[in-house]
Amino acid sequence: MAIIQRRVAYGAPHNTPKIIVVHAMAEHVATPEGNYIYAPDFLESQGLSAHALALPNGDIIRMRNDTDGAYHARGFNTNSLGIEMLVPGMHNYASFLRMIDHPYLFAQQYRAAVEQCREWVELYGITNIVRHSDISPGRKVDPGRGFPWEAFLQEVMA
Repeated sequence: MAIIQRRVAYGAPHNTPKIIVVHAMAEHVATPEGNYIYAPDFLESQGLSAHALALPNGDIIRMRNDTDGAYHARGFNTNSLGIEMLVPGMHNYASFLRMIDHPYLFAQQYRAAVEQCREWVELYGITNIVRHSDISPGRKVDPGRGFPWEAFLQEVMA
C-alpha cells in the first residue's frame, strides 16, 4: 500500500474528528458529454474532497489533512473524516448503483481502508463510523449493499 499525496483546497473549517464517514464512488466517473474523469479529478472539478480515497490496488490517495475539513458529507464536514472506496472501472450513475449492490472491493483495497480507518480510530478515539447512506438516507446509497459493513466495522474497531 502506498500513500499518494494529492492535496486539494476544498474543505470546511474543522473541529476534532468524531466520526468516520465511509463513501463509495466510481473510479472513473461519466461526464454528461460521455467522457470519463478520474475520481480525484472529478471531486476537485466539483469543489469536493475527501480525506482519503482507497484505490482498487490498495493505494490510498490523501486529499486533505486529518486536521482540515473536507467537503464530503453535507452537515458533517466539520467533525468527520471521509474515506471514498473507489469502485473499479468506468461508470455512469446507473452502472455505479448496480456495482455497489454486489461485492465490488478488491482484497488489497479493503485492507487499506481498514488500516486507514483503524489509524483514525486510534489517533482520535473515534467510536462512530457511519455509511454515507446512514447520514443522508433517501439521498445517498453508498457504500452500498455490496460493501461488507459488519465485517468492516468489526475489523476497524478490533
